[in-house]
Amino acid sequence: MSSTEDRLARLEEDNYFLGRKVDELNEALIFQQKQYDLLETRLAKALDALERLKGLVEGQGPVNAPPPHYNSW
Repeated sequence: MSSTEDRLARLEEDNYFLGRKVDELNEALIFQQKQYDLLETRLAKALDALERLKGLVEGQGPVNAPPPHYNSW
């Protein structure tokens, strides 16, 4: 082979492996996006539940309120 053919063969080989690497990275990115979407959904549900609990607790009055006969002089 001539040096031009060697260089072309090397470039084609590099292109092939780079293409495979891009595909692998794309798959990893798709997987991470699915994880991110799931976590975002779960966080939204957890925040909703927290807000509901907060509403229930606030409706009951202060948890550590002193008894009515307590004077804080």
